[in-house]
This record gives sequence, C-alpha cells and structure tokens, in this order.
Amino acid sequence: MKSMHRSMRWLTALLMSASLGVVARDARADAYSEYATKGSYNLTLPPRTSGFATLFGTFSPNTNVVIEGYALRGRLFAVDGDTIWLQKNFGSSVWMKVATATESMDPTFLHMSPNGTTFALGTGYEQPMYIGSTTIFSVKNPPNVSKTAGVKKIPANYYDAAWRDNRYLFVNAGDFVAGSKIYAIDTTLEHPETGFIDIIPDVPGASGSVAFDHDGNLITGNGLAYAGTSRTGEVKIWSAADITAALAGTSLPYVTSGHVLAESILSASPLGVDGDGNVFVGGGDAFGGTHDMGYAVLINHGVVTRVLAGGAPVDESNAAEYTEIAPDPCRNDDATRVQYVDSLKMLVVTANMQSQPPNCAPFDNSGNSGTGTIQLYFPKDAPDTDGDGIPDGADNAYLTPNPDQTDSDGDGFGDVADADFDNDGDVDEDDLAIFVAAFEAAKADANYDKNVDLDQNGKIDFADFAEFQKRWGTSAPFY
Repeated sequence: MKSMHRSMRWLTALLMSASLGVVARDARADAYSEYATKGSYNLTLPPRTSGFATLFGTFSPNTNVVIEGYALRGRLFAVDGDTIWLQKNFGSSVWMKVATATESMDPTFLHMSPNGTTFALGTGYEQPMYIGSTTIFSVKNPPNVSKTAGVKKIPANYYDAAWRDNRYLFVNAGDFVAGSKIYAIDTTLEHPETGFIDIIPDVPGASGSVAFDHDGNLITGNGLAYAGTSRTGEVKIWSAADITAALAGTSLPYVTSGHVLAESILSASPLGVDGDGNVFVGGGDAFGGTHDMGYAVLINHGVVTRVLAGGAPVDESNAAEYTEIAPDPCRNDDATRVQYVDSLKMLVVTANMQSQPPNCAPFDNSGNSGTGTIQLYFPKDAPDTDGDGIPDGADNAYLTPNPDQTDSDGDGFGDVADADFDNDGDVDEDDLAIFVAAFEAAKADANYDKNVDLDQNGKIDFADFAEFQKRWGTSAPFY
C-alpha cells in the first residue's frame, strides 16, 4: 500500500488530535489435583548476581497499597544483590527496581504483612533485618531501605519468617551445630529486638521454614537433622491456641508438643498454604545423604484436619493426600522454592534448567545459575477477568482480551492494552506522532509498526485509532 501523501498525513494528524482533545467457588479437591496436571506458564526472575539465588514472594490479597499507579495486591516481587524488584505486570518477566539496600544481600526472606503495609527483610547471614512501610517503595526514586527514616534496623539471628498477623513476625533461626528455634517479634515496638518471645526454643536440627495456615495454626520443620528421631524434612503443626499461649509466655517444646504433619519431605523450606488449606513444602536434601530433591510437594488439606485431631501424618504413597510438582524434567534441582498467590489462585514453583534431558547432571546448583525460571500453575477456577482463557496471574493485559499475549516491544504490557509507543509511561502527543507515521500501513510497507497495530490484523487503520483513542491520556500501568 502506498504511503499517505505528506499533506494528507498532516491533515489526518490534525483531525486525530482534535478528536483526542490534545491541548498544551469451593473447589478444594479440584485445586489439589489440578496443579500438577494443568498446563503451566513460564516466567524468568531478575538475574542472580551476588546471592545464592534470587528470592521471590508476593503481596497478600488484602493489600491496598498502590505505588505510583502499580497496585501491589497479588503482584510478585524479587530480591537479589542490593535490589528489591517489583514485577511490572502479571504474566511478565519484566522487573522494576523499587528499593535497594546498603548490604550486598544474599537474602533469606522478604515477607509482606497480611495487610500489605509492612515489609520484613532478612538481608543475609550475620546481616541486619529491616522492618518498614511498603509505601516507601518507588519505581521513580527507589529508596535505600538501610538509610530510610522510619525503617527499623534489627540485629537478629534468622533464616526464614512469617507474619502471624499485622503485628507479630515469627522467625526461624539457628546455627549449624546447636539446632534452631522459633521466636516472635513484636514489630510495633520502637526497638523490636528488646522483646523477642521464644515460641519453640529447641528444634533438633537446622532451620526450616515457618508458616501459618488460614486458621492461625503454625507450621515449621527440621531443615537438616542433627540427632534424635526427628528427621530432615520433618514437618509439624501447632494449633492456633498453642501459639496464643506461647505468645503469653508458655513456650512449646518441639519434640513433645505439636503434631507431625509429615515425617520427612525435602528440607521443610519453604512452607505455606494455598487458598484451600493445602500445605506446600519445598526445599531439597541434595547434601544430606538422601538426595531427595527436584520437586515441590502438596499435602491435601484433609490431612491437616486429621493430624490436628491426633491422626496419622501424610501417607506419601496415597495420591489423594500427597502429590509432587516437578517443573524441571530432570528433577535434579538442589532446592525448589514454591509460593502461593492467594488473590490469583496461582502456585509458583522454581525450575533450575541448567541441565536438560538426556544430559541431566547429578544435581543443578542454584548458586551456579544465572537467571532463575519459575512456572505458574492454576486450578480451573483461577480468575480470568477478561475471559480470554489466560488466568489473570499469567495475563499481560488481564482487563483486555488477548489470548495471543503479544508484547511486541517487550515492555511487559500486552500490545492490545499498550498505546505507549515510545515507552515513556504516558500516552500523549509523542505517541500520536508515531501512530500517524504508521497510519494506513500494512505489513509489507516500510512504515508498518507492529506496536501500533493494536488489533494485530496486519494493517493500521481507523480500528486501531479507535483503540488508541480509548487509551489517550492514560499512564502506565496498562491492562
């Protein structure tokens, strides 16, 4: 198709400018069984730099915090080196820096409070813990959390942590020879380190993870057994009533209290629950002698009910109680991380793809990997707001149907919702100029711009302009 005559293009620009107003359900059994069978979606984490691996997590469904237009609810974050990253968009492998730290982090945890207003960051072995407001995060001016007023710097021993509520942070801490313990921090204190509360003081092994289910029951485990009958990967659960008593001063002996949920699964880290109360377990025992690794485990919620009532732990031979999710076909990852995103009904599992079949290495070491891969799993009832068949958690334009997920400029926003052609964050006169330059072009024409072809039909016409017009004057993010 011939290009428009220059005068006609100028007239079209005027007309377009004028029209734009330019001025100066309950599905527990289904969810349990579907994670491992339904097709997954892949994302990549920010490249690992100085740490052992890039850490990731999510904001809770009760989060109402918005950072410069980016709603944090359900969004993934990642930590590595000296940087905290925020996922730019659902389904995107584009990450935005929102904070830094003075320390070179080999992060052990970053967890957000249930209401999303407070973060707790463990920067690494023998380095401080920081607790502060998530409202300090910024895409435009990322703060240094180590130097920001109001952020509490806490000298503490820690491995992992979990929020019980918006006040108490429960921490799993230990060393390599003397076992580990769970203690609680009252984060509302001006100096939280002055009021640590022993909860479970005598875990007979290295630190595992710590988590709470939806009823307030605490789950933790043995990360690496040292002595006695407790095995590596033993997972136990304590009732919410026991935890309330421990906060009041009655600590809980590990061996003689609580209930065994699993006798030995991986290295009991990380731990968590999905929206239906199914318990997930990650980790790996690559160096502990069992070479139990390369997958994550899901324990059916019914087992939790049985165990709390005094019944038997999970039966690993029973597929109705125990299932393994292994996104890496080699099943040789030294450690597998797993995270559930409640608001999106999305299970996130890491996959270290350094070696591939048929040349699988004995194990793939996270510390030797560059960019980490995560896979997303969804049950059938996962939210799909725009009805395009792509679950919201994997959809780069979750409010606008786009089953092909095209993102021509790789900025993290699906083309169908993205009219910010110059990627400056605003749809304005500069983008109009780019649109006009490509108007009436088809794929064979030199001035065809696939970013401008908003309906992806191979030609740029008034149908595309109608879509552009809808987005005129908007700012990122684009959904």
